Amino acid sequence: MSRDPGSWLARLAGGEVPASVALMHIAAAAESAGAVEAALAGAADRAEGAGRERIAEALAVWRASPQAWGTVQAVLGGIDHGLSGEDGTDVVAALARAFDRAAQISPEGSVALYALGNADLLRAATQEIVARLDAWGLLGPGRRVVDLGCGIGRIAAALAPRVAQVVGLDIAPAMIAAARARCAGLPNVAFHLGTGRDLAPVATGSADLLLAVDCLPYLVQAGEAVLRGYVREAARVLRPRGDFVILNFSYRGDLARDRRDAARLSREHGFALKRDGTADFATWDGRSFHLRRLG
Repeated sequence: MSRDPGSWLARLAGGEVPASVALMHIAAAAESAGAVEAALAGAADRAEGAGRERIAEALAVWRASPQAWGTVQAVLGGIDHGLSGEDGTDVVAALARAFDRAAQISPEGSVALYALGNADLLRAATQEIVARLDAWGLLGPGRRVVDLGCGIGRIAAALAPRVAQVVGLDIAPAMIAAARARCAGLPNVAFHLGTGRDLAPVATGSADLLLAVDCLPYLVQAGEAVLRGYVREAARVLRPRGDFVILNFSYRGDLARDRRDAARLSREHGFALKRDGTADFATWDGRSFHLRRLG
């Protein structure tokens, strides 16, 4: 994550990133909530035209999110994005503990830090994801979905009225508990605590859509063996011509490398790559990868 707030203010003014994403990065580098507000106010004074309007809108979002600085600092302080391990076992265990702590700090922030701990921002981002999946023809009353890295169940809850079944998996017990509480009363939604190494609770050939929203970066972080294992498992649980949608492949900041890795894994495990790191969202900066199982 970049520690240069000036670059994020410039990207915000230029319309390159959504306000919430820029605010997350600026808050990560700031010493206080007041410092973020001062930086935004100063940038607004210097900017002109549309750039000034964008910064003013971001300042309004910031003022409506008084918990934002504390949430960003606390969640980032508990998750080490530099973890690595030879076989991924230690990384997975450490991430499970970190996400348990993050869920207790801020349920919204723990699954999408760009939401700044603001439930309204998270709801808007969630609705946009579901709308995009629907526009791509991936939802419907007969579809069975696996939500990989389901977190607090926000995607599962939004998908439930649109599909036949949603099964959510996560490695953090606190996340699973929050997801079950959120989706209580939804008969077509179930959650399972995963191992971080496979999709064992999901039967072979039982899913139409496997969705990974901002969770694949942690598989990349855990190492090649873990990543390849999950893609192999994706091929197992999906029916022929089933869809594997990845929203953010990694946090490496190297889209060309992500595209190469997605293409390689697709070839190795029997997928056609239908969407290759496209930017499809207005509320966040997620990149879309869409793999379709051959057969």
